[in-house]
Amino acid sequence: MKLYTAQRAPNPRRVTMFMAEKNITQISLVEVDLNALEHKGEVYRAKSPLAKVPALELDDGR
Repeated sequence: MKLYTAQRAPNPRRVTMFMAEKNITQISLVEVDLNALEHKGEVYRAKSPLAKVPALELDDGR
């Protein structure tokens, strides 16, 4: 699984803190550059149609 996060956004920070509290380590973090509008691109919108972070991609691509 992959968790798409952004460093300056508060909601991904909450998710990563929860993961640390629950000792969840098997999810890889992928950084999304909000300044470069990476979240507005077609590749990211295919994963998250609303272009919001965090987004979780399951192993089967959903």
